[in-house]
Amino acid sequence: MIRSGARVHLVGIAGVGMSGLASVLMSLGAQVSGSDLRSNHETDVLESLGARIYRGHSAGYISQDLDGVIVSSAISEDHEEVLAARHHDIPVVPRLAAVAHILQTRKSIGVTGTHGKTTTTAMIATILKHCGLKPSYLIGADCPALGGNACLDLGDWFVAEVDESDRLLVQVHPDISVLTNIGKDHLQTYNDIADIQQTFAQYLGQSGKHILCIDDDRVANLARAFPKATTVGIDVAADLEARGLAYNQWKTSFNLFERGSLVDRVVLPAPGKHNVQNALCALAAAQQAGVPLMDAISGLARFHLPHRRFELLEENGVVVVDDYAHLPEEIEASLRAIRTGWSNRRIIAVFQPHRYSRTRALGDAFGLAFANADTVLVNPIYAACEQRIPGTTSMQVVDAIRRDTSCSVRLIETKDETVRFLEDYVEPGDFIISFGAGDVWKVTERLARTLETGSFLRRAPCSIQAA
Repeated sequence: MIRSGARVHLVGIAGVGMSGLASVLMSLGAQVSGSDLRSNHETDVLESLGARIYRGHSAGYISQDLDGVIVSSAISEDHEEVLAARHHDIPVVPRLAAVAHILQTRKSIGVTGTHGKTTTTAMIATILKHCGLKPSYLIGADCPALGGNACLDLGDWFVAEVDESDRLLVQVHPDISVLTNIGKDHLQTYNDIADIQQTFAQYLGQSGKHILCIDDDRVANLARAFPKATTVGIDVAADLEARGLAYNQWKTSFNLFERGSLVDRVVLPAPGKHNVQNALCALAAAQQAGVPLMDAISGLARFHLPHRRFELLEENGVVVVDDYAHLPEEIEASLRAIRTGWSNRRIIAVFQPHRYSRTRALGDAFGLAFANADTVLVNPIYAACEQRIPGTTSMQVVDAIRRDTSCSVRLIETKDETVRFLEDYVEPGDFIISFGAGDVWKVTERLARTLETGSFLRRAPCSIQAA
């Protein structure tokens, strides 16, 4: 079905992964249609390029002359459009299986891991593009500096973010595989952390070369099974090492060593130790793709963080940032980046837990994740496509923060209330950051618009202690 002239329908086309895939399919010459409950900027762009976009879902969108239907991981087997496709004997293919097919047509770099894969993929694409290799790419977030999250170009290399959430990464066989880290997530798919680790091991075993960040203990354990892998790290001896890290707000610098020999001082236009680890993975992947390290370092200097990855919304006496982080380790890493890069700031975090299943499984772990914040405002759980789980609420997170940290914490039921509270509470010099994979960005976006006027410069009479 993935060929010029094929007629392909994508169910859930508004998602960032699906819309990016649709863009690549259209570049390949396919005729694309798609459906989703909502339209957005991505679907508007696809429509302007000739895709047919349906609002809502209906079996009537599935015509007999389709060559295939591609579904996102959020689409169930009993979805009406899936059932209609099967009724007409039209192949139904998961998104990642379609991506795997496309990757077979090029040399490929597949980036996976529990955290950091979007940023690392964008870094690799930036380096290869700067070095004139004209890479194709599929990235799990909009990357304005790259012209979007997807591109089909003329070069030999295709760089793709490989999602692990539905276990379908085992269908991907990249030439170079990158594993950033292994954490506990997607327990609706996996039995436990051992199951997650085994799946990543299977993925690695299906690729020719491996880039492993062995700062992560679980990745380090897997590295023993791949003795020819290129290892990277900060805290341990590795093939590529970062030493002498220095933090200065939006930039992080470090000395890059290759097998013990100094290569150069690297200036990374992104904050935090976690982004240094991402950068090491990107530099190693580019090197394996044939880019000299010095050229890769030059390309990395052109990097810009993707949308919703520590994204600056306002800096007018108060810094306002939105971040997609929604797991404890991710939140801890971003808050640590603020502490190390911006000294003497009061840090106010707004957190929207994502999914009932994730909150039930990991809620207690969010306490220590917020240890570097001064104030935490917690919103209700963003359900995504899940049904409510009785007894699982955001109070699980609030209680964990109270138990494990000394920061002030407050549960606020709506975004409107959160914005109003912040407008009264914020002081000059504060650093406000929103965390979550849902729509918590609406809070910081609205706050940023208010702060543009400078009308926030008043001190609140309200207390943060109430639950």
